[in-house]
Amino acid sequence: MKKTILTVLLLASVRPAMAAEQSAVIGDDSATVFTAGEVVVSGKKEIARERVSAREIEKLDRKTVTQAVNLLPGVTLGNVGGRNEGMIYVRGFDMRQVPLYLDGVPLYVPYDGYVDPNRFTTFDLSEIFVSKGFSSVLYGPNNLGGAINMVSRKPEGKLDGNVKGGISFADDALASKFTSINIGSNQGKWYVQAGGTILDRKFIALSDSFKQTADENGGQRDHSDTKDMKGSIRIGFTPNETDEYSLSFSALHSTKGIPQYTGADRTRLNSVLSAGSASDRNKVKYWGIEAWDKSSLYYIGKTLIGEKSYVKTKAYFDNYYNAFKYYKDVTYTSYSDISYYDEKTFGGGVEFGTEIISNDILKFALLDKSDKHRENSVKVPLPKEMEDNTFSAAVENTWSASKNISVIAGIRQDFHSVIRADGYNSSSTATIPFPTRDSQATNYQLAISGKLDDLQDITAYVAQNTRFPTLKDRYSYKNFTATPNPELQPEHSWNYGLDYSIRPSGNLRLFASVYQSRLTDTIQQVSKAVNGLDQMQNTGKSTFTGAEVAADWTAMKGLKTNLSYSYIKRENESNPAILFTDVPRNKLSGYLQFLLGKKNWVMLEGEYDSKRNSSSDGKYIAGSFAVANIRASAGLTGQISIQASVENLFDRNYQISEGYPEAGRAYVMSVAYAF
Repeated sequence: MKKTILTVLLLASVRPAMAAEQSAVIGDDSATVFTAGEVVVSGKKEIARERVSAREIEKLDRKTVTQAVNLLPGVTLGNVGGRNEGMIYVRGFDMRQVPLYLDGVPLYVPYDGYVDPNRFTTFDLSEIFVSKGFSSVLYGPNNLGGAINMVSRKPEGKLDGNVKGGISFADDALASKFTSINIGSNQGKWYVQAGGTILDRKFIALSDSFKQTADENGGQRDHSDTKDMKGSIRIGFTPNETDEYSLSFSALHSTKGIPQYTGADRTRLNSVLSAGSASDRNKVKYWGIEAWDKSSLYYIGKTLIGEKSYVKTKAYFDNYYNAFKYYKDVTYTSYSDISYYDEKTFGGGVEFGTEIISNDILKFALLDKSDKHRENSVKVPLPKEMEDNTFSAAVENTWSASKNISVIAGIRQDFHSVIRADGYNSSSTATIPFPTRDSQATNYQLAISGKLDDLQDITAYVAQNTRFPTLKDRYSYKNFTATPNPELQPEHSWNYGLDYSIRPSGNLRLFASVYQSRLTDTIQQVSKAVNGLDQMQNTGKSTFTGAEVAADWTAMKGLKTNLSYSYIKRENESNPAILFTDVPRNKLSGYLQFLLGKKNWVMLEGEYDSKRNSSSDGKYIAGSFAVANIRASAGLTGQISIQASVENLFDRNYQISEGYPEAGRAYVMSVAYAF
């Protein structure tokens, strides 16, 4: 099979040119954007490389949202290894501080405050937009450092669609397979869009350089299997060119194993059976996720009022169900307990926009989100319930001060109430209430965006944002490794930034950004804070300072390059001994794409990350690494293409979270049919 895939790579590289090279340039859109699902700041120019298009996702074979956004400067990936979850960091902020949205609808799990981005595949998306530092106040609360919005597809023709399937091989065995289909029809007054995906990973193969440990012998990573099934459908009504009303449903069902920790910090082998002695807490854990299910039903409507005003409404219901299994021993045949999470979110909003004043766009929004969390287990069938509510009122105004300058101002008031928070008594035979509290916060933003000339754009901004602590932040024992903190306060951040872009020639565009975020009441997990247990605490003042540069260059006919570099320094000024984790100070990534025709190309892709802390005391570190991939694509006909890749070409043994090694070399091949 290795020889087969390498042969495909070779054939793709020598296949004769079929049409103009420009058609194969990454960045061209291949899917019509569902614009009603975008959250746009009027007048703000897109300078800081914040968008990943469907074409770019397809070319670089990014099957999950996590993989896709890693293409952007200022974005780094993490790994919540103990739960086999992905994590996205945007300019140092995690997904509790940079929430995930689908068509502007929040997806984060109420209890955790974030959602596993590895579970969301990209095959049915038209684009992913990552707001960095400055995001619209119309998103709603908790976007301390930005927002990530996945925007779905909308059909353009009478029949649009594609089918794609592929496999990967590693360690001389079939490692994964996937199938996806998207189909849509636009009949003018109405449209329908549907899609489905199955991504089945049997295992990841570790690098040949991985050194065997007591809990992992290398080769096929034990319990690294995942299976994700996703389906979606939208029905839309478009009575005229300006109005649109749509009802969408999206559902995911996943199962996944949880690999063993292989590092030096034995306290990460936390037993869920006891909070007693260190030897109890250092037992090897045998965990797995039997069900990770998420479904979203949402309505979005937009109506033009007169010629210069509109009303946009949305309503949504989101359900999350999780069954977490605790096995007794290494055989994984019998279990000691199963914990169940059942979470529901009801929300909605109304937005009014008008341009009744010349050169001025004014938007108002009211948003409400109600979250309910319910958990129990086989051992403790008595359910524990928590509930909170957040209401927001926002105003955003864009003034076109001149032909080349826009001034954007926004303000949002958020009201957050913890309505109920149950805990258990010492024998887990009855629930007892935790203290609850109400909070509110005012968020401000101001930006000036303009053109210096026909080749240069610049945006300067300042924004003050707030994140309320999640239910888990305040009330979780984290499997007896932490102690709750009901008095945890909201954290705040003043974000400052300057974004600049220049196009010195038609084939070259350069981007640069500098930024600083100044946090107060920073929420951090403090290692061994109370009686040897971790605790979420407000640790004082912190500063994130960074810079990004990027370049898109068509160096010559048939050669396109992309390069980006990110730098960030994160410091806790109040307590420098408490370190921030999981984000490298330096990241360099890019690719070289050799265009051989309309659908024929070969690409070399690489990424370098410097070392990062994996514990707040600095004792455990994931080292620096560099990985490379090679990809090739060939168009067999006007509608059929094949793609082959070798990922982690040099079989590097690396980690992004200490003790959880990433995949070694893998061989990937896929076939796509578009109609």
